[in-house]
This record gives sequence, C-alpha cells and structure tokens, in this order.
Amino acid sequence: MKDTPLLQLALDYISLPKALVMAATVAPEVDIIEIGTPLCKAAGIQAVSAMREICPDKLILADLKTPDVGGLEATMAFDAGADMMTVIGGATLATVSQALAVARQRGKEMLMELTGVRDIFERAVEWRKIGVDRIVYHREWDAQDAGRVWTQADKDTIRKLIDMGFKLTVTGGLTMELLPFFADLPVSVLICGRGIREATDPRSAARQMREAIARLWSVPQTEEVA
Repeated sequence: MKDTPLLQLALDYISLPKALVMAATVAPEVDIIEIGTPLCKAAGIQAVSAMREICPDKLILADLKTPDVGGLEATMAFDAGADMMTVIGGATLATVSQALAVARQRGKEMLMELTGVRDIFERAVEWRKIGVDRIVYHREWDAQDAGRVWTQADKDTIRKLIDMGFKLTVTGGLTMELLPFFADLPVSVLICGRGIREATDPRSAARQMREAIARLWSVPQTEEVA
C-alpha cells in the first residue's frame, strides 16, 4: 500500500482578498495552501504572511519559482511564514544550493520546479548530488491550454525521478477524472487549482478530491489502478 498523497490547493489569483476568502473556505479539506506565482507577483511576499494568519495550521507553499538570489528569496518566504518555496529548474546550482541551505537551516522545504526544463534527468542528477529531494512535475498552464495532455511518457518520467530518490509533486489541470491515471505512482503531493476554485462548491469539491485520493491510493500494489 502506498502512502496517500497530500492535497495542495493552488491559489493562482492576482487578488489577495479573493485568495484569502477561497483559502478560508477550502482549508479544512486540503493539506497545503499554495500562494501561486501570479499572486506572489501581484501581492508580494505579504501574501504569504496574510495567508499564514488565515490558515495558521496549514502548510503554506510560496511558489516563487526563484531564478536567482536563492538564499534571499528563501529567507523572505520563510520569514513571511511559508513552510515551502520553489526554485525554477533553470536556476544555477549556486542559486539552488543557497535556497536549499536556508531551507535546511530553518527546518523548511525547497522544491525544484520543472517548468521549461528539457534535460530533466541531467539536471536531476546534479540536484541530487547537492541534496535536493523534492521536485514539482508540472504540466504548464499555457501548454495545457495549447492542448498538451498527460501521457504515459509523463508517468515514466515521474516514476524514474521517484526511483532516483525524489519526492514528487504533480500538478497541471488535475481533476477527479484524472486521478486514476496517477494512482499507480507513489507521488507525495497532488495539486489542484481550477478544479477546486472554479467549482460551484469549492469546499465540497476539495473534500471529494481528498476522499478520492485516499480511496485510490489505498489499493494494494497487486491491484493498482493503471
């Protein structure tokens, strides 16, 4: 039996008040609250501190996708109350190392974000050598709108990264209908954004997704869903 993935809510707003209302509504049904990159840019790092006040008992991720000054941006995120922050996959190893060092000093988490990375395994080997253990595998928003769908090749990549020792977060248009596609993978976190935020009843949608995840990932190895 695989561990049940955590459910992460992506708040890809540009309005902080709207994000706070949604977080307060849905927080009881999710494990991680993500301050999406658009919100980080629109509202600044205070979006993290405001979310911490609204959701004091939830893990909070600042999706900064830091490209440079890794130590500084990690410090900013954690000082504001984040438990996790992201570094973009194209960042130099120096940037990754600095962000990772701050995360370790603070007892926090740094995740590598694969958006735009083409030589995934080559970079992943480098990241493992310096101690990175978390990766976000992302079907990008624009790529999704352009028609990119999840394929077996994505699953093969995710599985190989897990075999390399990474804890995988998976995101990109996840819905209830898509969950069975990933249910044979021991991923650590599943992110849902629009599938929850745009539902008629977001809290109910989050609850149903959480329950579906628990059910699907409880299937024994010999009966896993393909």
